[in-house]
Amino acid sequence: MSESGGEQNKADKKRQVFREYNRNAQRVFRQRRKEHLTKLEAAQKEASNLQGEELDRLRRENVALAQENESLRAAYGSSASSPGPSISSGEVKGSPSAYLPYGPPSASLEAATAAAAMSSATQVGLIPGVPDPSSLVVVVPNNIREIRRSLHQLFSSIIDIPIISDPQAHLTALVSLAPSLPYALKPTQLQLTTPHHAYIDLIPSPSLRDRLIAIGPANCNTFLMEVCTIACEIEDNGQMTVWGEDWLNEFSWEFSAAVLERWGGWLLTNEWGQRANFWRRQRGHPTLPGYD
Repeated sequence: MSESGGEQNKADKKRQVFREYNRNAQRVFRQRRKEHLTKLEAAQKEASNLQGEELDRLRRENVALAQENESLRAAYGSSASSPGPSISSGEVKGSPSAYLPYGPPSASLEAATAAAAMSSATQVGLIPGVPDPSSLVVVVPNNIREIRRSLHQLFSSIIDIPIISDPQAHLTALVSLAPSLPYALKPTQLQLTTPHHAYIDLIPSPSLRDRLIAIGPANCNTFLMEVCTIACEIEDNGQMTVWGEDWLNEFSWEFSAAVLERWGGWLLTNEWGQRANFWRRQRGHPTLPGYD
């Protein structure tokens, strides 16, 4: 009995040490995350100030161009002799395709491509009767850090759970959070029944979340730590780009050629390569083979 009691005491002490270590690790993680968020907020504030100055400059330039355009119309006596719509080159600087139409989440790849072609033709006046450029929008890359920050705030109750030692608590919290989540982030049945890495829940793609759970923890963790900048605080080397404001729309995402070369086919299915090629065409870059 004494030996059995001694073994029990040892086991209890080990569990106590593990719990204390886990609590300390969580405190350190939260502190580092808080410091990191503070730095991100400062950087974002600085970036916002710079963007505000740039917008002011563009507005002034646009006003000047509009005045010049009106002067030309008056000089030639007819709007037909106007040199074209008053659009500053600065307004489309940085856009991958100048005026690029951007549809709802249900827009198909073919429709988006056709619309982009019409947009390009409109700019140079090749197709009469097509929509005015003012009805189109400039699509630029979204701020990955801001998206990640929003996702971390949305899933803060789950990220803080020690999932390794208590996976059921994670699944229970996910069930509670599900009704408040937008459609793209609502957990699938596989998420609700299978223990998995919490950062999978932050990916706004139900199909990709399920595939990450299915490929197992080792491959999943590698993908998260190497590729998934939208959810994980890792170095951003252009692994993925989110175009436009609708970051919950999978069509907005473009994985890099290197990512698709490694993960395409067995994790990232064919449609991810097609989406990447769509965005590459808008920039005039060669398309990736095998996804047409």
